[in-house]
Formats: sequence, structure tokens, C-alpha cells
Amino acid sequence: MSLFIFGIQPLYAQTTAGNAVYSFLQVPYTAKATALGGINISSLQKDLGLAMYNPALLHESMNGQIQVSVKPFFADIKQYDVNGAHLWENKNAIIGWGIHYMDYGNIMMTDMSGNDYGNMHPTDYALQLSAAANYIQNVTIGTTVKFIQSNYGIYKSSGVAADIALLYSPYSNLSQASIVVKNLGTQLGNTQLKQELPFNIILGWTKKLANAPFSFSITAERLSVWNNAYYDPVFSQQENITAPSKGQNLFNHLIIGSEIYMGEQVNINFGYNFMRRYDLNIQNQQNWFNGFSTGLDLNMGRAKLQYGTAFFQRNLYHHFTIAYALKRN
Repeated sequence: MSLFIFGIQPLYAQTTAGNAVYSFLQVPYTAKATALGGINISSLQKDLGLAMYNPALLHESMNGQIQVSVKPFFADIKQYDVNGAHLWENKNAIIGWGIHYMDYGNIMMTDMSGNDYGNMHPTDYALQLSAAANYIQNVTIGTTVKFIQSNYGIYKSSGVAADIALLYSPYSNLSQASIVVKNLGTQLGNTQLKQELPFNIILGWTKKLANAPFSFSITAERLSVWNNAYYDPVFSQQENITAPSKGQNLFNHLIIGSEIYMGEQVNINFGYNFMRRYDLNIQNQQNWFNGFSTGLDLNMGRAKLQYGTAFFQRNLYHHFTIAYALKRN
């Protein structure tokens, strides 16, 4: 399906560390992802929210699940996500669907002279359909197709994109490894000035210790570029900001996560995002907690509650997720 959609026009990918159109696709879809550092594509937990970011994580145990997430940002900005999954028994595949929505509240419209033209209500959203199948032993193949739209007053933009993923799960069930290629696609429309999408190549590995109640994850993202930081030489020279070193460039690709299993009902999650810490620790604005995140999962039978939070300078944002199984698996 995705090959047909994207075969009719050229693909555009993010090749630099600068801005890309539809950057809202990069924010965590679920509270668990927020708690694990923002991205985790290899968690051993069967989590529908993580599966909507990495379609290869879709699992038959998610059949009949519905998940709703809410994340209030600063300045009246809010994020909403609604996801679901269904087992397609005839094809031995699991189908996932989701709505990823950003609401930026009311913003005043003015011209260059400051004349007031009323308010606008900008929004971004993506509608996505995912599928995963296990036709090769210990290997799951997943794909997602997305329709994307941004509405900023009189300015509108639409696009299509696809994600492709592989997940390897050994028989031991103590580790998983995955690779995801995100946001292969293009803007729609007749204009030749098409912007790049937030292309991302991600590798992830999770390991659970056999006799200990916790697991560790390491995720490497934006592997198509070496310098993962935005660096403006002119501005940096004016502000006496040095370019990131080779070692910093290496670590800026990495996210570390850990899950602690407190029995069958409670999981505690931790994460550390090197790139986020580098971005936030601007001159004279350092905070020891920048880059860290945490949260927990509560399993109450057919219902699951999740909470995630991350540190941004001296502020926190809060991410809430509730999942409910309509069917008993």
C-alpha cells in the first residue's frame, strides 16, 4: 500500500539537523514514551502507544485495545492522541490506527505594522493506519501510512508519509532489537517548493536481566546525519558558543531508558535524552535535571494508566495516558 502511494511522486527526506515541516510528528505519542526519554522502539512491554510510533511493536495481545493520551504543554498548547488495534485473523496480522493532534490555542494575527486582524486557531494532525505481521520466525515486519495536515490561519499544508520497521525478538524473551525508518514522504500540492519531512532512522535495543525485575534500553536516532545539533556559526560566534565536539555529536544521537517492574501492577520508567540536554543547557541556563524523564504504569486488569514527565529548564510537562481492553485476550 505504501509503495503505491509514494511511487507516484518523489520522496523528500530530512537530511540536515535544521527545521522540517510537520515537526509535531517527532513528539512522544504516549506517556510511556515520554517517561523513557521521548523515543523507545524496543520495549519488551506490549504497549499500544509505543506501537503507534514503531508499527513492528504491534502484537496480537493488543487486539481490541483503545488508548487515549493528553499532554498539556505551555501557553495553552495541548496534544491529544487516540489509538486502537484489531487482530486481522484471516491474514495473521494486527492492524493499528491512530489520530495524532496538536492544538495551539488562539493566536493573534497581525501584519508587519502591528495591525490586529483577529485571532487564528492553528492545529496540526496526522491520521495513521499501521499493520504488522510475523511471517518470519522471531521477526516482525511493520508499516504505517499517514495523512498529515497543518492549518495555520490562511495557510494550510497537507502531506503523506510512511514508516517501515523490523523487530527481532529471540526465543528467550529477554531482549528485543528494532530498526525504524520514519517519515518517508512528501508534501502534497502543485508547488515545487516542497519542504523536507522530519526523516529519521532509529535503532533500538532492550535487554531484561533474567533474575532481576528491570530492563535497560538504548536508542540511537537521526542516524542519517552526523551533526545532530542545529549550529549557526554566525550566531554562535556572537554568543561565544562553541560547536559540538565529536564526542558530543556521538552522544547526541542516544537515548537511554530503564523500566523497573514492581510486581504485575506497577512499572516505574526512567529516561535520559542526550540531545535534549544539549539543546536546553544553553549559556547561563543550565539545569541539572535537563534531559531526564520519569513516569509510571498502573495495570488494573483491563484498564491501564500511564504518567510521564520530563524536565525543561525549571519546568515540567505532564503526559497522561489511559488504555482499555474492549476484549479479553
